Amino acid sequence: MKISKKRAALVVALAITATTALQIRQDIPAAELNAKYTTPASKFKSIAGANLHYRDEGQGTPIILLHGTAASLNTWDGWAKELSKTHRVLRLDLPGFGLTGRNQTDTYTIAYYSELVQHFMDELGIDKAHIAGSSLGGQIAYDFAATHPERVQKLILVSPTGVTTANDKSISMPFMMAQTPLVKESLKYITPRFIVEKSLKEVYGDDSRLTPEAISLSHDLLLREGNREAFILRMNTVDTDNLPKLKQVKAPTLILWGEADAWVPAQNASRFLQDIKGSQLKTYAGAGHIPMEELAQETVKDAMQFLGSEVAVNK
Repeated sequence: MKISKKRAALVVALAITATTALQIRQDIPAAELNAKYTTPASKFKSIAGANLHYRDEGQGTPIILLHGTAASLNTWDGWAKELSKTHRVLRLDLPGFGLTGRNQTDTYTIAYYSELVQHFMDELGIDKAHIAGSSLGGQIAYDFAATHPERVQKLILVSPTGVTTANDKSISMPFMMAQTPLVKESLKYITPRFIVEKSLKEVYGDDSRLTPEAISLSHDLLLREGNREAFILRMNTVDTDNLPKLKQVKAPTLILWGEADAWVPAQNASRFLQDIKGSQLKTYAGAGHIPMEELAQETVKDAMQFLGSEVAVNK
């Protein structure tokens, strides 16, 4: 029996609708994820319009760890395990991500995040700390170090954002979707696990190191109520150029970069070395955009040497 063009079009439309429906993911309630992913070190504090989730581990000189876009404090697991033996380790889920979720003002600028770090330190009575930041967290870290030099002892930047060059590679699929009119609205509902997996594979130099558990964690946190809307807002935020602030950084600075970084090219490190007086660079062959996660033991050993710790790191 011959199918009419009208009926064929209807069948195709129904197939597309059914496929789309299968990809729709509902928000996961915050309480459900809090029960699943908080630890005894987890705390929540109302700061800068956000119910800020952070973990407080160890004793000694405080070090604050800041993650990148679409990541969470879990990206620092390997570092926190070692650093907490000699330091007080404070790692944050930045507003818009992780278990912190959306903030009250829907503001996600570098300036907002930098002020958040100040308020966080004030709330916890911390006068001075080491600051380490990855990607977006690195840009926040150097902004804070430049604006509040008296509050930063040493600074560690891991593949920090802020420099845009002609050598930058193509944008990741979720980032592109979040910045595309019409399409970005669908990202609030259609965010299947394979998109998260693809994105994570891009930030690893060797994606065989990526575990299914890490993918599931990232997917769950993306689906936390409010996080997809916040991600879209962050990706469409136009920040004031804060690169001129690099010359204002006074803290001793260590820059870590994966040589196979597909998101932020390692050659961007030259700008940081040029503008931050006395800064040091350490690169990692084969590592991608988040070497502190991909090569946790190797990178934290370098970080601890820079911070002055003489405690040996177990391999």
